[in-house]
Amino acid sequence: MPRRRRRGGRARPRITLRVLGHNTPARRLYASEGFAVEGVLPGEFLLAGEYVDDVLMGRSLDR
Repeated sequence: MPRRRRRGGRARPRITLRVLGHNTPARRLYASEGFAVEGVLPGEFLLAGEYVDDVLMGRSLDR
């Protein structure tokens, strides 16, 4: 259990998403809305004979 919950604090509301690594326009759009890359799963998907990364992005809803 996260430390903030054990102490009785509230978790901050967040939103996360996943986007294909080669989808540059979408990644730029998400970044412009405050999303940051939180992780990458290299070669997660095989599309048209090419492995592409799965990029994990997230941001706080406390804006």
